[in-house]
Amino acid sequence: MTGLDREKLDQYLLDGPITSLRRIQTLYGALAEASSGDLIGGDPEFGLYYTPGELDGFTTSDPSEDKRYLITVEVDLTADNVTTEDVTIDVDFLEPETVGKLGFARYPWGRGIDHSITRRGAKGGSDADTAATYCIDCLERWTNADGREPAIGEVAETHPDGWIIKLLQELGADEAVQETIENQLQERYTDDERVVATVSLRLGPEDLEERPNGDEPGWFYPGEIGVLNAGMKARKDDKLASKQVSTPSRGESACMVTGDRSEVFGTAEDPLAFFTLQHAEKFEGVQREQAWRSHPVSSDAALLIQSGSSLVDACRTTRNGLGVYTLPYFVDTDERDAEELYYALERLQEFDGDDQHPMFFLEKTIEEEAGREKADTLRFYVISLRNDSGDINVIHEVPDVSPYWPRTIASAHRTVLHESSAFGPSGFERVENWQPITPLTEVDDVVNSIVSGRYAWGTMPKMAGDDGAMADDLAEWLTYALLTGADIPVERLLAGYVERIEQEYRDDEEDRLPTNHIKTQFAQLEALARAGLLTGDSASEGLTTPPKTMTQDVPTKAEISGDDDLTRIAVRRYRLEQFIEDRESLAENAHRESAFLIGVLVGMVSHHQTSTRQMNRTVVDKYPPTQVTIDRLVRVWPELAEKDDVYAKDVDWAGESLFPEVLDMKTDDFVHPGEWDLALQDVRFFYALGVTFGKRADARALDLQQRIESKEAEPNDSEAANVA
Repeated sequence: MTGLDREKLDQYLLDGPITSLRRIQTLYGALAEASSGDLIGGDPEFGLYYTPGELDGFTTSDPSEDKRYLITVEVDLTADNVTTEDVTIDVDFLEPETVGKLGFARYPWGRGIDHSITRRGAKGGSDADTAATYCIDCLERWTNADGREPAIGEVAETHPDGWIIKLLQELGADEAVQETIENQLQERYTDDERVVATVSLRLGPEDLEERPNGDEPGWFYPGEIGVLNAGMKARKDDKLASKQVSTPSRGESACMVTGDRSEVFGTAEDPLAFFTLQHAEKFEGVQREQAWRSHPVSSDAALLIQSGSSLVDACRTTRNGLGVYTLPYFVDTDERDAEELYYALERLQEFDGDDQHPMFFLEKTIEEEAGREKADTLRFYVISLRNDSGDINVIHEVPDVSPYWPRTIASAHRTVLHESSAFGPSGFERVENWQPITPLTEVDDVVNSIVSGRYAWGTMPKMAGDDGAMADDLAEWLTYALLTGADIPVERLLAGYVERIEQEYRDDEEDRLPTNHIKTQFAQLEALARAGLLTGDSASEGLTTPPKTMTQDVPTKAEISGDDDLTRIAVRRYRLEQFIEDRESLAENAHRESAFLIGVLVGMVSHHQTSTRQMNRTVVDKYPPTQVTIDRLVRVWPELAEKDDVYAKDVDWAGESLFPEVLDMKTDDFVHPGEWDLALQDVRFFYALGVTFGKRADARALDLQQRIESKEAEPNDSEAANVA
């Protein structure tokens, strides 16, 4: 499946369940190391320190297409007295096969030199002068000739082959050597391409305590020379203990990742910058030099975390100005799980589309590879981070998101859309190209929408500023509630809906009712009720109860009008009554039903004013949902009733009333607004829903009438048999 190296996987895969973010990062490091095969090269003892993948993009298999250079300072150390004459510059193309010998270990932070004597140049390319600086740094700075790398200086003093580093120090401090490097580079390198600088030493193996491969004198790269690897390791370990502190933070303790007792470091690099002493004040009780006690990480764990950084980055997206990491794992990861997980992560790294969120993509990949049952055991560590000028703030963090709730909600949403009366003959139209209420919307579409945040973003107010969302952002709150199945107070949801409607009004130059947003909010409201996630006080009880009717069947003529003619008004009456009867939120709350009915009449009158009277300013412009109050609604109904009588004369199919079905319900069920016991957001949302229903009531009724008449005109089975 993935070809992971089982020996490496066994070596680095942690025992025990995944219980923390650090263990997930370490797991990813184990996968990355086990996937790298022979690319690591060099001495196996230093395998975790090498970062050969960081040279991707710096090698070439076809120099005619991509010029990628390896610039080598060649030093012949076999002479009795090494001088400037023994130093030469070789410029060649860097082929992938050479990478393993370079012993490359990247220092990813800031402008510092790399951990290894091999140094990577800039991705934007380097000219001869810059390349010369890299080469001189290999001999002068890295070896501690200028006193800036004391960890390597200590290796030079204590390692049995430390004399090699000392010789390189002498050469690096020699201005004649530096001038030789600069002059030869000006002659031999005239490009401005990506470069890697390194050294190659001619050695006699018998002169070394730690012998390189082979017994004959020859040229060896840093990855083949023990003392240079030891210097690289010392520098890396020093950085694990000394970043952001003046005195190294290291000691003997149990590693927080593995639990094993060993030397641990307090300033280990974190690809997420989740723990950093740059902002130590955020971590209560942390003392910089004693950070190893609060955040003890062994060198192996720290290096695995570093190795897995590219897999972590593959799971990163941005949303509302936040960096969002969605990290998959299996709680008890065995070798088979590791294979499947790496396969999915590798596929994600190769995926260049933007229509699938990483959580959705990874879950579907695992399902395709190992089946639905296995996909259901997948878990995700989800973190939203806000970067305030380098100060990383955690906005949300959930360590064990499963596919269960997104799929449960998505299934409920599909039911609302395709199997209930909400969008059936009695309800609203589905909308082309408007997820998640299109005619083709299915469960997977809604799952992807939920995990990406779009499901909440499409209904909640836009609160994120230029610097990203804050902790009180409603879209982020709702997204995490959907991911975890947390209770959702319906009052808070309605308040968010109304605020978003107000925003859409403000953003629309023509002040149009945002009907698609309202229909999306309504579908979401009913889906969440059906999923059992809505909570509320006694006044909101009906809102938390899912609708009763589960059919989208076209009714018969007899169901609507009995033996009478099937009229437009009869079909409108049927639709309105059916829509209300199917919902406890309306049928069992006369106050909310009245707010909805006023909205329906406003919508119907407004549509008539536009379509028949060609009026530019309609009653919905006069009473928009965003400005509705109880006091204003007290004045609305008499005005609408008067217009209804007048407008009935505009058409030949109406009697004394243009919209009698609404006025009749007003007589039977209507409660005067002055008596309502509803929160303002409740009034405004259901008024807006009523307006949306009413604006299309006539057109929807005509469509249903035509469908019924067409169906009635078709011969039934017995009639067809008699004809035959």
